[in-house]
Parts: sequence; C-alpha cells; structure tokens
Amino acid sequence: MKSILSLLTCLLCISFILGCTAVDNPVAQETDESLFLLVENVPPSGYPDGWVKLTDEDVSELMNLEILPNWHNMNISQEWKNKYTHATLLKQFGDIPQVRFIIEFGRNPGFEISRELFVAYFQVHYHLFPTENNRRALEEARNIENQPRPKPPETEIKRVPITIELAEEIRAELIRKHGNIPQVHTVANFYKKVARNISITYDDYLPYLEARSQLDPQNERIRQKLEKYKKAKVEGVPFHLVDETGRIMLFIFSSP
Repeated sequence: MKSILSLLTCLLCISFILGCTAVDNPVAQETDESLFLLVENVPPSGYPDGWVKLTDEDVSELMNLEILPNWHNMNISQEWKNKYTHATLLKQFGDIPQVRFIIEFGRNPGFEISRELFVAYFQVHYHLFPTENNRRALEEARNIENQPRPKPPETEIKRVPITIELAEEIRAELIRKHGNIPQVHTVANFYKKVARNISITYDDYLPYLEARSQLDPQNERIRQKLEKYKKAKVEGVPFHLVDETGRIMLFIFSSP
C-alpha cells in the first residue's frame, strides 16, 4: 500500500467536517460496538514497524492543553497546528479509541500501511463525523480492497516543495502559456504565500482554486476540490477542518 499521506490524498484528503447528521445508508447503521472492536482488535502485526502508539501521558498533555482562540488563523508551526487539532478532537469526543486512532495517524506519517488499517481509518473517521462525504469516502476505501493494485508508473513522480523562487518560475511559465492575465498572478501569489508559511484561509484558497479551474478547465480534481471548499464555507466548516489534518497538500508535481 502507499504511504498514509499518499492514500489520503488519492481520496481527496477526506474532510474533518463538523456535524453529526445521520445518513440513510447501510454504512450508517453500524453500531458503536462494531467500530470500537474494529480499532481495538487490529493485531500488532497490522501496524507497521516503528508505529508509535498514543500513551496515556500523551492524552493527558493534549487534554490539558489550552487551545488559543482562532489558532487556525495564526502563523504557527505545523507541529502546533497538529497539537491544537488533536486536542480539539479529544475535548470534543473524549478519550475514546476512535480519537486515539485518528491522532496516531497524524503522528505517524509516511508509513506503508495494511488495508486493514486503511479501512479502519475511514470507518473511525465516519463514526466521528457521520456526513455524506465521509460515508462515500468509507465506501471508496472498502472498494479499493477489491480492486487490483495499479501497475507502478514508468516514471516515478516526485513532490517538489514550494519556494518563492519556484512560485516566480510558475508565474513566468503560466504567463508564457496563458498570457499576462489575473488568474496567473492569483495562482503565483498564492504559492508565494504558501512558501512564506503564512496561514491559508478560504479567502486565499478559493480564489486560487477558481483561477486554477479557469486555467485548466479539464482538470476534474481541481473542480471537485473547488466545489468541496465552496460547500464547506457555506456550511460554516472552519477552513482548517475541511481536510483530514487541517493541512493542504501543497506541492508541485513533476517528473524527476
């Protein structure tokens, strides 16, 4: 299986959407007991070597953490963003196996994981946030088990972190391709903000996605992400909770 981050990205970075609206679907009829058993009964062999389990001390530290108001709009490190996100989950739901499981995923990035853990993640996520989007994500995760693994690409794709210099290179390339139009500068300026590690909000991300969609109207992934974030904003979902970890996967993809 791919790494955790890659797998989550493939399923559009499934959202931490706040809300507890039940949906009329067999998946929604699963009992709390079955969800608890799924997490608690994952055998040690189901976890990758080196996987760090959450301890009672870790939980106590997060439960006692004072969460700053509007922290998601502050220019703070990713480590603190993760702490506040995890502390919020514990304080909202309590110290239950599902929350520990989600937090462990956030603390153990980059592992090759089993299908069992992969499906368990989405099942637990749907239990905490029983929305329609999360129900569909769980069904997709289950269906992946029955699909053959794709052949590895002939040319491996690598992720290139965004820098100021790269943002300006993108601007120049987009101007060459599309002309000196506002959408080009919206995209490049967004990347520059990301490179400076400035907190991103709906007011930054939605114009960026709009511009990307106009520059590349055939890109279905961008269109879906734009609709997802528009819907989340209308529903009042805090920006930092739309994606699973409160992060946007902001990389430029290129061939080596």
